[in-house]
Amino acid sequence: MKPLSLDDSLRKIADTIDLASESLFNAIKYCYLVSETDFYNVNVKDIFKMGLNNLTNPDCFANLGLNLDESRIGEMGTEHFKEILSIIRYSFAIRLPFIKRYATESSIKDNHIKLVYDALEKYGFLNPDGIVEESFKSMSWMVRTKKNEPPFETEWFRRWIYTYGHDLAAINNRNMFMLGCVEALFPLYYASLQDMVVNEMNKI
Repeated sequence: MKPLSLDDSLRKIADTIDLASESLFNAIKYCYLVSETDFYNVNVKDIFKMGLNNLTNPDCFANLGLNLDESRIGEMGTEHFKEILSIIRYSFAIRLPFIKRYATESSIKDNHIKLVYDALEKYGFLNPDGIVEESFKSMSWMVRTKKNEPPFETEWFRRWIYTYGHDLAAINNRNMFMLGCVEALFPLYYASLQDMVVNEMNKI
């Protein structure tokens, strides 16, 4: 097979991050869905396993046989909640300097990862009121000064829910279940995405 050109390789990395962002966004909605009426019929581990094994296929959850009717997921089915997808995409993209650091077999340059970041920005970024405290610039500085990568956490998601959410901000069993799932999903998705992108970078 003919090796990909540099431009194609960078585009593939951007597409991988974009698709993983959509997959994580969908996984959150499916976790919320099963907490409604299917809590005892669907093992939430199946959602985790399906998403992590099909990181670049956001539609894989349809194989669960569940109807993601927006009327069943309430606020998560609104245009307003779609902000979360753009913030997820941003939170992944700003980690590119660290992912590059782990790609020890790659000749990829800083200007190349900036091109990937710019491509992802065109797909859609949001960081309302600086809800994600880090930035591409701050992460790049941390890499240059040999700092450790900060954990990929869910704090910004909780801040969004309690600042901009409505029904999702209520303290009830369903919302607490969803937040617990998110707390596990975020670092697992990031770890899997990191491995995948490092592998792609090492081909360059």
